[in-house]
Amino acid sequence: MIITRTPLRLEFLGGSTDIASFYRRTPGHILNATIDKYIHIIVKKTDREDILFIHEKLERVSRADELTHERARAVLKHFHIKNGIEIVSLSDVGQGGSGLGSSSSFTVGLVHALAVFTRARMSVRGIAELAAHIEIDVVGAPIGKQDQFVAAFGGTNHTMYQKNGFVEVKPIRISLQKTKAFHDHLLVFRTGTTRSASAILGDQAKREKEIFPYLKTMAGLVEPAARAFAAGDLKRFAELLYKEWTIKKNLGPGVTNNEIETMYAKAKRAGAWGGRVSGAGGGGFLFMLAPQSRHGAIRRALKKYDEFPLHLTDEGTILVLRETKETNNR
Repeated sequence: MIITRTPLRLEFLGGSTDIASFYRRTPGHILNATIDKYIHIIVKKTDREDILFIHEKLERVSRADELTHERARAVLKHFHIKNGIEIVSLSDVGQGGSGLGSSSSFTVGLVHALAVFTRARMSVRGIAELAAHIEIDVVGAPIGKQDQFVAAFGGTNHTMYQKNGFVEVKPIRISLQKTKAFHDHLLVFRTGTTRSASAILGDQAKREKEIFPYLKTMAGLVEPAARAFAAGDLKRFAELLYKEWTIKKNLGPGVTNNEIETMYAKAKRAGAWGGRVSGAGGGGFLFMLAPQSRHGAIRRALKKYDEFPLHLTDEGTILVLRETKETNNR
């Protein structure tokens, strides 16, 4: 049995500048961080001549081609696994539409698990690159590379997307005191809706020339936001989140909706400095930074929405268990 654990992420600034249509013209920049919510992938070899895959539903098929889950099907085919395997995917937030990068975390976790299963030696970068290739080039999802790289590497990172497709990962390491201060100022709420990032990003792809200036401005906010985060200047960081969110809403009608706008306005009136919806937008989770003295007022203003406590983490995808026959015989 093999078990991998892969984190989800909060996207702070720069989303959509990791898509090839943008970074082939000018480098993309994103600031994001992994959180203590995870995708666990369990893989077990069996003597059966079929594949059992349990995710949001149960699939038992005779070969990988018959799986309805596109990402799982593509990863299994890449590793030339025909049958004799059981796979279980467990998510802390459900299988998709959260805005926390769960689809890509699943792909990274499965690539990691099957690399171990097939004894293929892969680096962290190799796992991220293969997961991105499978999602973008094989499956054809209209997404970028940030989620695969942050899930594989872990931590808070300023990632840069070069014109040749290379992804540079620049870790931002802060003290425990500054990390605690960030957590003390953070509030996260479920919006009550989920959405398809691929649908939102697919719509944006149709208008890439129109939205290019907005994306370029968003990319330019990442470096000052990274400096503010590293310095522990949370008010400045939150103000840049707010600025980026107001620009991001110009990318398309799917980024926000009346519910999200109402939530945001209530939080701001109650004393929040700023924040945004994580991911492509349209639903999932709204996170805000605010003085601790205003948290009570914000919670009262958003009392109809479930709060979702979380913390930043430093780890990317990890191997939790590798159980061999020798282990079982001890």
